[in-house]
Amino acid sequence: AVVSTQSTGARVNALKGSLTQAINIAEQSTLQRLELAEISDMQEKQKRSYLKESGDLRVKEVKKIANAKLKSCAEILQEKEVEHERTMEKLYEKISRLKMQCKTKDDMIQSLSGDSRPVSPNST
Repeated sequence: AVVSTQSTGARVNALKGSLTQAINIAEQSTLQRLELAEISDMQEKQKRSYLKESGDLRVKEVKKIANAKLKSCAEILQEKEVEHERTMEKLYEKISRLKMQCKTKDDMIQSLSGDSRPVSPNST
């Protein structure tokens, strides 16, 4: 009966050891899963952060390009306005010269005809 008790005790101890090993393995497995979940979480956060930064950089680049194009368009518009002003000045000068020529012709006609009243602009 003593041998049987010892062998039962040995089996109980072996079972306890096996159970302890199983519990340790389960705990390690759970810890490993938790660590993997944390790592996965961190990777996901890094990915989101990278995508956000990448998106922000793209937005900044697009804004930079748009601002450059806008500036270029503003410069072109300003050049066109200056050209327009020059053209208008030339036209006003030409109109003034033509008016002066007409007045000169009217004065000549008036002096040739001996008429003292001014010639109407419609008579030419």
